[in-house]
Amino acid sequence: MNRNDLHDRKSAVRGGLQAAEAMRRSMLLWQSVAGNLIRSMMNVLTSMDERNHPIEVRESLINALFGRIANVVLVGVAGFGCGVFSFERSGAILPLWCGGLGFGFVVARATLIRQFQRQLVKPDGRGLDRLTVGFGILAIASSLCWGALCFDCLAFSGDPVLYTVVLVTTVASAGGVAARNAGAPRIAKLQLLASLVPIMAGALFANDDAYSFLLLLIPALLYGLFEMIAEINQQLVQSFRSELKLSRMSNIDHLTQIPNRRQFASQSAAALATCRNLRQPLSVMMIDVDFFKAFNDNYGHQAGDRCLQQVARVLRDNLRHEGDLVSRYGGEEFAVSLQNATETEAESVAARLCGAIAAAAIAHRHRDDAIDIVTVSIGVVASDRPFEGIDQLVHAADKALYAAKRSGRNKVVVARHAYPPDLAVV
Repeated sequence: MNRNDLHDRKSAVRGGLQAAEAMRRSMLLWQSVAGNLIRSMMNVLTSMDERNHPIEVRESLINALFGRIANVVLVGVAGFGCGVFSFERSGAILPLWCGGLGFGFVVARATLIRQFQRQLVKPDGRGLDRLTVGFGILAIASSLCWGALCFDCLAFSGDPVLYTVVLVTTVASAGGVAARNAGAPRIAKLQLLASLVPIMAGALFANDDAYSFLLLLIPALLYGLFEMIAEINQQLVQSFRSELKLSRMSNIDHLTQIPNRRQFASQSAAALATCRNLRQPLSVMMIDVDFFKAFNDNYGHQAGDRCLQQVARVLRDNLRHEGDLVSRYGGEEFAVSLQNATETEAESVAARLCGAIAAAAIAHRHRDDAIDIVTVSIGVVASDRPFEGIDQLVHAADKALYAAKRSGRNKVVVARHAYPPDLAVV
């Protein structure tokens, strides 16, 4: 290879790297622009109070907002049917186009509902803003199509039968919008304005002056529907907040104020599914307070409760980050799950927990060994194998825990695999 060929190859590699860097910067710029656009749209489509709801309440409101796909599609079919009916009665093409376009927006909204049902919202709420903005844009767009259809029918058709059909259908759909979309009150109000205000404008151009009464009826109807939206939204928020409070209470251990066994099972199963999708390992620890029965028998149950509370605080404060979970599994036993933690990292965290409990120096002078403070024994397992579920990992970590107790307590034992539980004392 001569010097010119080598130079050409280096230039090609350099050019490829520069192109890749330019593409990366373009993607970052696009993500930044898209994020800013979504935030701006959220400011338009939602109020500050709506955005300040807890993530769980916001997700429940979105769930109520989206509803069933069949109901949404039926509304689109009704709008398209009005467009077809108008075309048949008057021969005007605009109502037909408006009905068809509105039905297209409804189909897009149904697709968005399907995405929500597949749980594209992340546990930290990522995706809620995108879904809210998407729903709002599509809902308001379909309402604008409906409003344009109503305006054309009233202003230009001169057909009383068509007037009646369109007005009855529009008012009925407006009531449905107010009830169904109260989970996002500002979006619901914008929808109503988009579909009902054009009726007022159309009444000004109608051949029959009697339709001018709509100029008074529509504002009164809007006021009543706005009040209904506010009332339904308040009821929904109160209901979802109560459900959230009860859910949190049912998932928290009353004594230690950390998650209980039920929460550990559900959250660890979700973390395991996430780790499998990302091809990351999940580590599980089972932790037991050494000689706790002797502690209770000699110091009393109230002192035992205070001991468990202190152990729980120490364990919680010595994990890696907020994504790690510690729970009271039962009695004096605790469980920990570490997402994206290799065996070596889990081993290191377990050793740190053991040391932190010992450093807390909780007096325990009634042990069967020479140690006069409270200590813990820990069993650890880490796995990224797809056939091992959370139950298998807990079982292996439990076996490792009992191995730690048999080997002298105040130790960490690592199960190299869930099945068979190949154990190693640390």
